[in-house]
Amino acid sequence: MICHKKIGLKFIVLVDEKRKVMNIKWIFKKMLLPIIFAIVAFFLVSHDQFLYEAPVGKITVAKTVSSHEVSDDFQNKDRQVTQELSIKVLNAKGAEPGNLNLKNTTTLSQTTGQIYRVGQQVILKKISGNYQIVTLKRDALIVGLLVLFIGFVISFERFRASIFLFLSLVLNLLYFVIVIALNVEFNPPVILLFGILSVIFAASSLLFVLGPTKQMLYTFITTVLTTALTFSIVLFVLKMTGNSGIHFEYLDYVTQNPSEFFFVGTMISVLGAIMDGTGDIVAGLFGMARQNKLNKINMVRKDYIKSGISIGQELIGTLTNVLFMIFMAETLPMTLLLLRNGNSWSYIATVGLNLGLLQTIISAIGIVLAVPITAVFTSFALTRNHQGKESSL
Repeated sequence: MICHKKIGLKFIVLVDEKRKVMNIKWIFKKMLLPIIFAIVAFFLVSHDQFLYEAPVGKITVAKTVSSHEVSDDFQNKDRQVTQELSIKVLNAKGAEPGNLNLKNTTTLSQTTGQIYRVGQQVILKKISGNYQIVTLKRDALIVGLLVLFIGFVISFERFRASIFLFLSLVLNLLYFVIVIALNVEFNPPVILLFGILSVIFAASSLLFVLGPTKQMLYTFITTVLTTALTFSIVLFVLKMTGNSGIHFEYLDYVTQNPSEFFFVGTMISVLGAIMDGTGDIVAGLFGMARQNKLNKINMVRKDYIKSGISIGQELIGTLTNVLFMIFMAETLPMTLLLLRNGNSWSYIATVGLNLGLLQTIISAIGIVLAVPITAVFTSFALTRNHQGKESSL
């Protein structure tokens, strides 16, 4: 009896040790390996100065020689900082090898410049016989983060699904560049051009992520229907009110009709939010249909619609809050700047928040409309397919 207990205890200890080894392997494979690859990529790109045509230097000394308080007409206070920098030229392309001594004057808030630190790499340019810093060399950080993202996606997704996801992202970027080039070259109707682009975005993304399945088809159809209905309602309301209270002229850096470009940007952002909602609802209803088939449960159309709306109700609050937080994050710097320069909240609401808030409201309308449209359409399609199979039997 005692021998059996000892054998049982040894077996339990061996199982626990095996689990610990498996956990360590899992952590290394899923978590540590992508981090190691990202660090290696960061190191390699940090030493790619020979690929640059412009001179690249590394800051070896950064000394603050003066710092004094400055203020503007609205009594906003800041500190002006002057640095003496010693920069070692790393690639000597267009620059004499050795050290360069430069001065850098900026503010402590860094709104008009950059405070440099020892170890940072900078891109240089010779202007009127003197070298000046153009910008920081940031490629190592960007490549490192990109490798980390790709590594985590491959670790936690199936390899095939990861490849299709990255291919979808690359193709969508290619579509976007082509459409921008067409707009610059031929100046076609902007709404029509980017409307076609939105449909291509949706079809391409869903096809690569979900594959050529009925789930992909229903998600695509409901996404396009909801987006079209959302913009039809918004455009109708704005036309009936004469765009009252909407100031498209405050849109930044637009050389064509600002209202058209506002709706183009909104169309793409709304499409993403709607596609997220419709995808979850369709996936939930398809999963329910599969479970019903396995358990031989016959749900009627009304039950599917209720289930779809129930799934959508869980998504509305989350997606709307995410969009609102993105809007707040985008407008926070401009809002603080306008407040610190003595502007009133009414002026800020008109200039800084007007279009962003409208975009958030349009997205929220699209998310809400996506719930009944997706639930009803998918429920009709699922029950119709089920009835068709039963009648064929």
